Amino acid sequence: MGSGVAGRWIVANAVEVDYEDGTEVFRADMFTYPWACLEFKEDGSGSLFDGEGKADAFTYVATAESLVLKYTQGNDTTTYRIQELTESRLCVQEEHFEAYDGVVHKELIEINLHK
Repeated sequence: MGSGVAGRWIVANAVEVDYEDGTEVFRADMFTYPWACLEFKEDGSGSLFDGEGKADAFTYVATAESLVLKYTQGNDTTTYRIQELTESRLCVQEEHFEAYDGVVHKELIEINLHK
């Protein structure tokens, strides 16, 4: 699967959706700069370019279901569920859960990329 994700992927759009106990309570387009992209190399390394000239290096592991990025500075790791992967389209989702005051809160980030 690593070779299937290898290459430069430009961020087409990104959306944040928040849920409380399974009910959507917030939806917003996330701002991205033109030419923000992710680059995956065949050797398992990559870079995140923010579109403003900054880049973050990472290593990654791709399977049929997920894409795990471990950033080289610090201990941050991001796990994306792969929703779609074709030669020209990559759609991934990241979820965060927390519960407080008896309510389950879920934040969902969906990022659509293209070559």
